Amino acid sequence: MELRKPIGGYIMDYYLRDLKRSDIEDIHAYTALPEVSQYQSWEPQTYEETEAFVEMLLNRDENWMYNVIVDADTDKVIGAVQLISDIKNQSGEIGYIVHPEYWGNGIATDIGRTIIKYGFKVLKLNRIWASTDIRNTASEIVLQKLGMKHEGILRQDTKLKDGYRDSLIYSILKEEY
Repeated sequence: MELRKPIGGYIMDYYLRDLKRSDIEDIHAYTALPEVSQYQSWEPQTYEETEAFVEMLLNRDENWMYNVIVDADTDKVIGAVQLISDIKNQSGEIGYIVHPEYWGNGIATDIGRTIIKYGFKVLKLNRIWASTDIRNTASEIVLQKLGMKHEGILRQDTKLKDGYRDSLIYSILKEEY
């Protein structure tokens, strides 16, 4: 699926596709950056850690959808989106990451909408949820733009390098979509 978004007076083309082993370089270009891992449980990645991560994703469970976001003009991977489904409970968790060079352009929101639609229409999920660090206001804004509702806070649920993270939980139900 290709999405078109006006950015800075021109149309930027980007699309989702399956992850490939050859994406390691592009993925490492953003996973190595401190600002990308700031609110994550992982540190900036070494090249070897990125390789291991990509290899793990290539062998993932079938209920874990992981697609890369590709800049159509350069064929460069600029981010990723995932949907981890719990088919028994008809729920799924979404997550997204975008290279900082592309922050603030609505890409995470557009991709999030696409994944939510896929979860409800194709996978027939009843609930889709996401979590974000309580300090990550940009991600919280994306979740709100996706129509998700704030459910609560998980206190100190994730260990970070500088202590523990409190996570905001957001969700959207099929009936609200």
